[in-house]
Amino acid sequence: FSESATGVAVVAGAPYGCNVVEGPDDKCGVDSGGADWTKILPKLAERLLSRQAAGLIDPLHNLRHKKVYLYSGAKDWVVARTVMEAVRSQLGALVGETERRGLLQLDFNVKSTHGWVVDGSTCGEGAPGSETSRCAACCCSPSSLLACDGHDLSGRLLRHMLGGAIGPSRSPALAPLIEVPQAPYVAPGRSLNDSGLWHTAYVYAPLKCRSREMWCNVHVHYHGCVWGAEYTGTDLLMHLGLVEWAEAGSMVFVFPQSSSTVDTGGCWDWTGETGTDFDTRKGAQLAMVRALLEDLPRILRGAEGNATAIGAPSKAIVV
Repeated sequence: FSESATGVAVVAGAPYGCNVVEGPDDKCGVDSGGADWTKILPKLAERLLSRQAAGLIDPLHNLRHKKVYLYSGAKDWVVARTVMEAVRSQLGALVGETERRGLLQLDFNVKSTHGWVVDGSTCGEGAPGSETSRCAACCCSPSSLLACDGHDLSGRLLRHMLGGAIGPSRSPALAPLIEVPQAPYVAPGRSLNDSGLWHTAYVYAPLKCRSREMWCNVHVHYHGCVWGAEYTGTDLLMHLGLVEWAEAGSMVFVFPQSSSTVDTGGCWDWTGETGTDFDTRKGAQLAMVRALLEDLPRILRGAEGNATAIGAPSKAIVV
């Protein structure tokens, strides 16, 4: 869906098509065998071209000069730095980083383990890792929230994508999450269970973004394995550091949800468990998200407390 996305952020992820070369050495994660990415990346490029030729993905030229944000914690042992360097090589070539400065922003120096990094301001009263904190310590055990003093991952990636459009600072979240049933958006012949999807997606939309006169950017956030609402509930969504920027920057955040019905860890499909076209426009999970996004104006129009219609969202950022 590169035609409708303004950019992409990858936080501890793997290159497109990585499932083709995955094996017992976990090349796309721990990379215990020290994969030779100089040989692997050309294979993944061939896969991209074949997907494009078959009309299964948008034309790759849509990616030219779009912005990319990449995060890899210096102490992340779940997704190795070598894997994220491969992501950088793949996406850098596709967006043309050598042609225009400032397209890629790399955050590879924070001494964090595997997880979503916040600056600690909304973790709770206790020290990170304690019973009275919702965040784990930055350095050590993988967690859905890692408190890394002074590092606002959400703010950094959004500012890279949108620049001054998001405002100078965060604002308190003022609206509740909107619950959206995912079943109506599942493709004909598929079900939530065989698509590996949870029953509900969540949307955060500032009240001003529900007005016909207001155009807002749309940000899609794909959660990590075992960090979906099925496992963590919805409290996590309000503490990722994203919704405060929604208020400050007039953005709508969409939080689609996978489930454990196909992948026991509730991961988004990256290996073809839901079908061979999983990473294309025909993929069961991606098609559901796309259908939900197309219906977003109606969803926001019907949200409680909003009596006016909304214009179509202007852009989307995919994470």
